[in-house]
Amino acid sequence: MARHMLLQFPLLVLAGTALASSLPPRVCAACATINAHGLAGLLLCLLVSGFWMIPRALDQALLSPQMEFAKFATLLAAGGALQLSWRGAGTMIQTFFIGNWAWMTAVAGLLYQDVTARLCNAYLLDEQVVAGRGLVVLAVVMPTVLVGLLMMRGGLAANPDAPMTAD
Repeated sequence: MARHMLLQFPLLVLAGTALASSLPPRVCAACATINAHGLAGLLLCLLVSGFWMIPRALDQALLSPQMEFAKFATLLAAGGALQLSWRGAGTMIQTFFIGNWAWMTAVAGLLYQDVTARLCNAYLLDEQVVAGRGLVVLAVVMPTVLVGLLMMRGGLAANPDAPMTAD
């Protein structure tokens, strides 16, 4: 289960970002018309990642070739949407997106750890706990990396042109 959620899913999203970076400019421009400030693409990423954290969806992906195909297609699409949306989103929307993704991932991870019954029929309880721990770690690491990148970029520095206000 941990390999499924913590290795395969991120690799599929990364593959989707690579595919989207090779799209012709005409296609990217068409996508930009419905993706103002990257909101539609980032919402798609949140919805796809949220769906694949549902235990029933994981079970169905292992049992049904159609759901397995859907898993690959949606995760690749989420990666593509992420690639096409990230730069246009700006720092505030990027931070909001990562924060929402992190809390959703952390909650799913905590549930996987704390529930004493198997949530996925295809995985054992100990695999569920390991996947839950991994999700919580991922939910902490990703925002930490984002904050580090923003600090290196100067995105968290105070605006020197902003008026000073007394608190």
